[in-house]
Amino acid sequence: MKRFFKVSEAVEYSGHSRSVLYEAHKRGKLIFTKFGGATRIEKRDLDAYLDATGIKVEAA
Repeated sequence: MKRFFKVSEAVEYSGHSRSVLYEAHKRGKLIFTKFGGATRIEKRDLDAYLDATGIKVEAA
């Protein structure tokens, strides 16, 4: 399993829209990491955000 997701991968994994993830980041609920100009979301941070919102993701 990947450690970092591209935003598009995080959208697919979480079932949330891109705008929802960016809004969560803006409100301090989801951490984004920058690698150069690329935005990534660490899987553990996304899982923690989803747990806090009550969203369960089934393992692939």
